[in-house]
Amino acid sequence: MTDTLPSALPDDAIFCTPVKRHAARLDARLTMSSVAIVSAHGDIDGTNANTLTEYALANAGHCRGLILDLSCLEFFGTEGFSALHRVSVCCARVGIGWAVVAGAAVSRLLRICDRHGLLPAVDTVYAALASLRDQPQFVN
Repeated sequence: MTDTLPSALPDDAIFCTPVKRHAARLDARLTMSSVAIVSAHGDIDGTNANTLTEYALANAGHCRGLILDLSCLEFFGTEGFSALHRVSVCCARVGIGWAVVAGAAVSRLLRICDRHGLLPAVDTVYAALASLRDQPQFVN
């Protein structure tokens, strides 16, 4: 069973095998510019937040950038914020630029847990791609 993916995808995206855990479906695609776009649909909570982290980092392993598209999530619990923090730390450690596309559920939690806006949250996948292009490690 294949769900329809959001239409805001770069034309050069390559699709990877989706993973479904508890109340979330995760999928990834790799752009020609070597950016992994990991999308989550459904709910992220204590039962699957670690899966989100592991899946995102596994797909970012050989890439120059990572985008977590969480715009379609219906629920994003506090464990999800911890997952974003772990992704941030791991990406910084290996020098990979990253951004999170925050929908309503994620934005609500970020207003509480990331009041200073330290996580690289944007509104669209295209804004995330643009922000990665502006990061020094992404420029050739």
